[in-house]
Amino acid sequence: MATIMRLTRTGRRNRPYYRIVVMDSRKRRDGRYIEKIGTYDPIKKDDNVIISEERVQYWLNEGVQLSDTVKSMLSHKGILLKNYLEKSNLNDELKNQEIQKWETLRKEKAKQKEAFKKLKTEEKPVEKKKEEDKEDSIEQKETEDKKVEAKESVAEKKKEENEEESVKQKDVDDKKEVDKKDKTEEKPAEKKKEENKKESKKQEEINEKTDTNKLKKDETEKSE
Repeated sequence: MATIMRLTRTGRRNRPYYRIVVMDSRKRRDGRYIEKIGTYDPIKKDDNVIISEERVQYWLNEGVQLSDTVKSMLSHKGILLKNYLEKSNLNDELKNQEIQKWETLRKEKAKQKEAFKKLKTEEKPVEKKKEEDKEDSIEQKETEDKKVEAKESVAEKKKEENEEESVKQKDVDDKKEVDKKDKTEEKPAEKKKEENKKESKKQEEINEKTDTNKLKKDETEKSE
């Protein structure tokens, strides 16, 4: 039977928790396993892998296959290196030297990681200040843009008011001009009317005078 060392998921939603198990390679991921040899808690940052090194060595000697994730975990713990050294023909002194080299290298990597983390933490306030300055600059620009827009709006409104006033004044001037023209045209007509009226009156007076003279003449002729 081909066996594999892999992770099986437990826990609840948004809170995963894994077992490191040995199981039949033909079974599904969360199926029945042969032996549980450790746990993995991805929520924790440090010491999130707990594993029985003795049982891992046993199953490695039995020829168990490793999933990529489990292989990475065992390599990080140094278990694969120890298994390799156990199978090699090196003496105990050389084996210990190799293990010490690995531990030294691991400590250096941890220090570098810690230094990088510290540097990131120190850079954060600077980045935060830059972001704040950038936000202030954007806000100031927006304020200036709003002021410019307000000024332009006032200027446009004033221009529109002046245009409306100009149109109104023009209408008033046009109306005055029309009235003046109408009055100018009416004057000759009125003058002519008055002249006709005077002429008519004068003619009436002449006619009356003529009638009076004729009547006097007739009376004179009768008296004779």
